[in-house]
Amino acid sequence: MFDIIASDLKRFNVNGSSGIRSLIRGSFSQGFQAILVYRFFNWLHRSGFPGQPVRFFIERFIEITTGISIPAECTIGKGFRIHHFGGVIFHPSTKIGDNCTIYQEVTLGDKGGYGGAPVIGDNVTIGAGAKILGGITIGNNSKIGALTLVSKNVPEYSKVYCVKPVVTTEIKE
Repeated sequence: MFDIIASDLKRFNVNGSSGIRSLIRGSFSQGFQAILVYRFFNWLHRSGFPGQPVRFFIERFIEITTGISIPAECTIGKGFRIHHFGGVIFHPSTKIGDNCTIYQEVTLGDKGGYGGAPVIGDNVTIGAGAKILGGITIGNNSKIGALTLVSKNVPEYSKVYCVKPVVTTEIKE
């Protein structure tokens, strides 16, 4: 577990900053705090130790203070980074590969209670506000742009983005 946490923390080493600076930067990041809580309770979950009711209260505290909800049942590879905090929601059956980056307001979920949860490959970047819904697969080394709704499989090395967001304004007098 500590090797995985160390690989997560290394993802906060930006522009060649030192290990201590990276540790301080990562430790104060709300994204890393949520990842750390997830890693601990995921380890307990895989060990067969439920951790309730403590898990419930700590996960709710993290959700309230960071706006990030990562259930312990998720499977997340090493080197995971939540770049900005707030509005990050994962379905409990979500699977995420190694070295993935997620930005704020990202949802990885099912389609209204059915359809399964997404499987995200290795080295995937998911932009701010993206929604990935249903039992679909996002291939390795793909990039999902900001504000993009993805509901179909994405092959490896793909870029998926919203070309022109639809904005509707109606003014009634």
